Amino acid sequence: MKKMILAMSIVCLIVLVYACGRGNVKQINFIKNNDKTMEQMLAQAKSQNKILFVDVYTTWCGPCKWMDENTFQDARVSEKFNKTFLNYKVDGDSFEGVNVGIIYRVDSYPTYLFIAPNGKVIHRIEGTMSPEGLVQEANFVVNRASK
Repeated sequence: MKKMILAMSIVCLIVLVYACGRGNVKQINFIKNNDKTMEQMLAQAKSQNKILFVDVYTTWCGPCKWMDENTFQDARVSEKFNKTFLNYKVDGDSFEGVNVGIIYRVDSYPTYLFIAPNGKVIHRIEGTMSPEGLVQEANFVVNRASK
């Protein structure tokens, strides 16, 4: 009986530590296409003079889910993107997502677009990336936009 209580206590402790750790996870603060249109996001980017980062994803896309669970929750990524960009997440299967896909020629998921306040695409990425790789791409975009 004592062994069972000890085992249950250990399991509870592990669950508690895991739950507390997950609560501290930082992630990119995305505005979703249910809340705003691409046109509204471009206007907001222009008014704030910020680069718009667009994540074009689908709900059925495995690599998209991987990015959400891994790269976008990395503290380095969330800190960089929340500070530097206006972040927009659009479902490629939604009406808004289909329009974005046509306008920006999105052929695969995930596709990431970095759009200048004037509406021109600065850079695009397709597929998964490590947190380090995405931060490097973000730095590249910032340097390219400042020239």
